[in-house]
Formats: sequence, structure tokens, C-alpha cells
Amino acid sequence: MTDDSGGGGAWGCVPAQLGELLDLVDEAVVICDRADGPVRGFNRAAARLFPRLRPGGPVSMSAAAPLARAAARREERFSAAYEGRGLSGRLHTAGGLTVWLVHQVNSAQEEAEAALAHEREKSAFLEETTRRLGASLHHGRTVRALVEIVIPKLADASVVVLPVSGRRTHWHRAGPGDARCSGEVAVETLERVPKVADALYGLQPRPTVVRPQEMAALDEVMPGECGRGEDALVVQLAAGGVPAGALIMLRGPERARFDDADIELAHRFAVRAGLALATAALYSQQAHTIAVLQASMAPEPLPSADGLRLGAAYRPAAEALRISGDFYHVAPSAAGGVTFFFGDVSGKGAEAAVVAGQVRQSMRTLAMVRTGPEPLRDLRLLNDLVMSAGHRFTTLVTGSARPCDDGSVKVEIASGGHLSPLVLRDDGKVAEIVCEGMLLGAVPDPSFGRTECRLEPGELMLLYSDGVTEARGGASGREIYGDERLVDALASCGGMQAPSVAERLELLTTEWLAGRPHDDISILTLQAPPRRDAPPHRPPESSGGSGPAGESEAP
Repeated sequence: MTDDSGGGGAWGCVPAQLGELLDLVDEAVVICDRADGPVRGFNRAAARLFPRLRPGGPVSMSAAAPLARAAARREERFSAAYEGRGLSGRLHTAGGLTVWLVHQVNSAQEEAEAALAHEREKSAFLEETTRRLGASLHHGRTVRALVEIVIPKLADASVVVLPVSGRRTHWHRAGPGDARCSGEVAVETLERVPKVADALYGLQPRPTVVRPQEMAALDEVMPGECGRGEDALVVQLAAGGVPAGALIMLRGPERARFDDADIELAHRFAVRAGLALATAALYSQQAHTIAVLQASMAPEPLPSADGLRLGAAYRPAAEALRISGDFYHVAPSAAGGVTFFFGDVSGKGAEAAVVAGQVRQSMRTLAMVRTGPEPLRDLRLLNDLVMSAGHRFTTLVTGSARPCDDGSVKVEIASGGHLSPLVLRDDGKVAEIVCEGMLLGAVPDPSFGRTECRLEPGELMLLYSDGVTEARGGASGREIYGDERLVDALASCGGMQAPSVAERLELLTTEWLAGRPHDDISILTLQAPPRRDAPPHRPPESSGGSGPAGESEAP
């Protein structure tokens, strides 16, 4: 067995005489247990091509990169450029062992073939980069994929430092091997390594090599094995001139330094990585903004109120955004019971949701500053607000529900052009509470209606938006759900509690839609609890007609 520092072979798997003969062969011979190692032996030619190859070690990127890449891809032949040489190799099996045969390309044709293979290899790497980084818009997953992709093609370990936010920023690291970690680092620490700071602030468009001693300030970020190795490569990540982070690539002590080809490939990689990272960051910012809007515009949970049962259902048209032009609010009243309002802004989506948020907040503010209920005055003030907001209008019904000593609930409402509430009576019939009024935001001096009704024990009042009755579906997909179907559906809910009625009506509406696009859908139910000694309710065989209840009052 020969193993000297002058580039001799190393044999542990063949007789000494055969090893000496293989040392005479010009072609590199590497014998392994399998394609990726462990290495059982190699001749002098292999020692010259792969000086970091060691007996018993793996066929790794640091020891023999072309063999490692071919083994990972399960290729039996390869052509590659390695440390300034064009190499061509093939894989054989003999006596249960795997044998790599590699020779240096000498002819012009072989050099051209090796160069072409090398370019194809780089193109495949960049294509894989684009595919993996474009697979997700989640910022965290994009960062993790980014630090992993460069291993082992360009580095043994890599660190991504994200743009500065405040006086500290986040970093993510992959390698060596399967190691993964992340953390925070102070901005002052980063600024002690000027080339890293320049890349982070978008002042270093080309990759630059950093000496090990220059990276000493980042010991807490760098992996120990690679931090003591060769030079590091710092790459700026940006998109459209906007910094998206800095990538630090590191190689172990046994791997060659970054050459011009590595730096050029790193630059091409950074163009794709910066765009993917900036896109994911923008998407994350938008998602956070939408979440804040959703939280501010979503209806608040219904309160508990003695002598009342409440239920609601809410399904925006833009379900992915969860924002709606429909709005409702129920609050406990100091006089007992609750106050409520329910409305529907024309249109749907973000524009309608903004107006809905303004109206809802205005109604809540009015409730805090007024000394007593003044629903007609509130509607007039809101009319001025909606008109000043733009070209949209809204419907609104506002009122109060107060339990009485006999178990019934007295409901007072004022309407600004909203759909008339429906009441499910104790006998299973459905009645319409007529309260006429004009839309808010339609004319400068509208008239509004006011009325009251009483819910006997077990009876329920329904407020709903036109997204229910105008839902298009059925067999043709174009037929509207309509008032009659809603009345029949409500009549079938006899004996059910308010939350269950709201859920059932929403379910029936969405079944009618069958997944088709729809307008905003909102439902609010108020119910007088049934008497404890009341017999079980039996729904009628056919629902009753609707009739007026209460009287309209002009201001």
C-alpha cells in the first residue's frame, strides 16, 4: 500500500503488487464499496486529480466533487470541469466493488464536450433554484430553501442574513451536513464586517470574497468547522434595487477556494434568489396587512344577554380575504337587553368593506356619546357620512331588543332602506316586519321608518343581507334563491335555537350556490327563549304566508 504526500495511490482492497500496477495507469482509478463511498483505494492518477481523497472517507463534494455529483444523480457517466481541468468519467462494478474510472480531457473536442457538460450542469442548478424558490410564497420556507440549495454545489455551509429591522435582524443557516439553525444578530455586529453590511444595505452588486480574519466578528453566526476554513463568499440579494438580504457561502478547509467560475455562478444564483426572497417578503407583508384588516372588520362575538338568544352567520364574497360590505353589531344595553344594527354596503370586496367599517365605527361611537336611543337621528347623521365617503350607499336597520317580565321580548327598529326583518312565530308561520325607509347615501334629505314588534316566548326575528335571497344557483346556476325559499327555510326551523337557525340558513344558502361565486352573506337572529313548560314544537306541513306587523313612522 502506498500513501505519500507526493501524490501516491492508497490501497487497502487489492494486493500490493496489483496496487503498484494500477499506479502505473494514466487513468484515475477510485475503488469504493458503493458509488458514494467509503473509498477503499485509489491510484496515483486519482491522487493527482483529487488530492483531498482519503481511504475510508466518502466520495464527498470536498474530496471529489464530480464523483459525488454523479453518485447523487445515479449517473454512470459524467463530464465536468473541476479545478481548471476537464474531466470525463464512468462507473463500473467488479467483484462486488464500485470502480470509478476518470481521465483528464485533452483533445479540443473533449474539452468542448466537457465545457458544454459543465454549462448544462450550471443551467440545471439554476433551473432547480428557480423551481424550488418559486414553489412557495411563504417567506420563512423561501429562506430555508435558499440556504439549502447552495449546498453542496457552491458551499459546505451557508447563512442568509435578512434585512435590518430595528437594531437586530434575523439569520438562518444550513450546513455543514444536515445542521440547521437560526437566530438574531445585532446590527452593530454586522457592521463590523463591512462587506456583509454593504451587501445587506444593497451597496455591493457583485459577490465578493471575504478573508477568514474579516469574519471574526460573526463567530456567533458562522459554523465552527467552516469558519476556520478557506475564504467566504458574500453575495447581495436584491430585487429591483431593493435589498432582500445577504448570503454568506462558506467552504471547509479541504475544499478549494472560490474561483471566477464559482463567483459568476453565485451572481446568477443571487439574481434568482433575491427576486424570490423579495417576492415572498412582499407577500408576507400583504398577508399581515390583510390579517389586520380582517381582524378590524370582522364582526365581534355576540354578547350574552339575559332573556335573549342570539345567533349569527357571516360569509364574505371574497372568502380568501374574509372582508365584507355586510356588517352587524350587537351590544348589551344599560336598560336591559341589547342594542343592534345590521347593514349592507352596495358592492363587495375591499371598497365596500372600508365603507362598512366607517359606518360600523360611527354607529358604535354614537352609542357611546348619546344619552338615550335616537335611531332616526343616528340614521340622518350616517346618511351625511355615507354621502361624503363617495359613490356607494348602504342599507341599515338599527334597534333594540328588551326582555319583558312575561318572557316576551320587545323589539324596536328603525330602517334605512334595509330588507324587512322576518319573524318566525310560535305557530310556525313567518311574518314580515314592515318598516319603510330610504337608503343611506342616496339623497341629502331622506326619510326613515320606525316601528316595534313583540316576540313571544320561542319566537325569533331574522335580519339578513341580500346575499341570501340573491344567491344564484339551482340546476341552471342562474336561478336566485329568492324570498319564498327563505320564508320556507325559516318556517322549517321551528323549535330551533337562534344560533342553529343562523347556521341552518347559511348552510341552505351555500348548498344552493354549490360553490359558485356569491355576494356577501350575513345573518343575525334574535329570539325570545321558550317557556320551560312549553310542549315540543312541530313544524307545520306548509309554511304560512307573510304579513305585515307594526306600523311605519316617518320622522
